[in-house]
Amino acid sequence: MSENRHTSHDAFNNPANCVCYRLRRAARLTAKTVDCALKPTGLRNTQLALLGALIRSEVRHGGSSIGDLSETLATDGTTLTRNIEVLIRRGLVEDVAADDARVRIIEITDLGKETYMAAVPLWREAQKQILQAIGPERWSEMEAELDKIEKACA
Repeated sequence: MSENRHTSHDAFNNPANCVCYRLRRAARLTAKTVDCALKPTGLRNTQLALLGALIRSEVRHGGSSIGDLSETLATDGTTLTRNIEVLIRRGLVEDVAADDARVRIIEITDLGKETYMAAVPLWREAQKQILQAIGPERWSEMEAELDKIEKACA
């Protein structure tokens, strides 16, 4: 059997075909491609996603709490806080006072919005490169499969 052909039987007998491992490996390689494209902005793909979530949140209701961002981005609070601290140091987001002192509210700054807008065309080019490799039609199918995985694991 060639290395690229996998059967459902392989998924249970070969740890190299572990769903988690294969998804994480694909994600790491994809992240590397996107991070390379974003390099001129100094952003990483995770930071671009965070800025995008803050922009969407701002349109709806202002800043976002760490908890809301963590849920939206499906990431743990520690990793999220680490990314936020980097963006705060760069002046791209700010920590604003909340009514409840136990809640931390994060808002995107004007510089954050400018950086995000500069990064989007670079991201689009990386996205285009990746989609050309797998085919746009195939991506639609993959999105549906990823939705199923997310629901199964939520």
